[in-house]
Amino acid sequence: MMAVRMNVVGGAVQAEGRLQPFVADKGDPGAPGAASTIPGPEGNDGWTPVLSGELDGTRTLIKVVDWTGGEGTKPAVGMYLGTTGYVATKALAFNFNAAKRVRAYAAVTNASGVATINYNDLGLTAPPQIVALPATTPTLSGPTRSTVSAVTATGCTVTVQQQAILTGVLSFLVGATANVLVIEA
Repeated sequence: MMAVRMNVVGGAVQAEGRLQPFVADKGDPGAPGAASTIPGPEGNDGWTPVLSGELDGTRTLIKVVDWTGGEGTKPAVGMYLGTTGYVATKALAFNFNAAKRVRAYAAVTNASGVATINYNDLGLTAPPQIVALPATTPTLSGPTRSTVSAVTATGCTVTVQQQAILTGVLSFLVGATANVLVIEA
């Protein structure tokens, strides 16, 4: 006679002359075991970045110049702090200047009603926000409208037009003073 070994979890019972699997009720969970007294492997000490401020025109950037206190291979240097963590380029770096510069500029319009405003003295590296203010005129003869164009990091162009009181027709205003507010980006 051959012995048959059944691989049944929970055992088996004999019913109607045949072996049937026995499924036991699930028992209560056992008590938790004691905490291990065997320490796991110790990891490397982490690296701490050495940071330095860097001027980039009117911007102040924070750059990683070294790492200290760690074990293993030192991380790379030369990256900057951005709004989402470390970034690779100055263009993506966060400007840590707390205040933006705001300054008013003015220039007289030429024969075409156009004034060129130069704000190169600010030393900006990116085009600023320009807000056109009302133009001042030697004589009051109707409302003015100033349109800003060709904005760069060093200057912009302002076209001043005046609306005639009686006819409402717009014409370029010669000899008016174009006024703008320059706000650092």
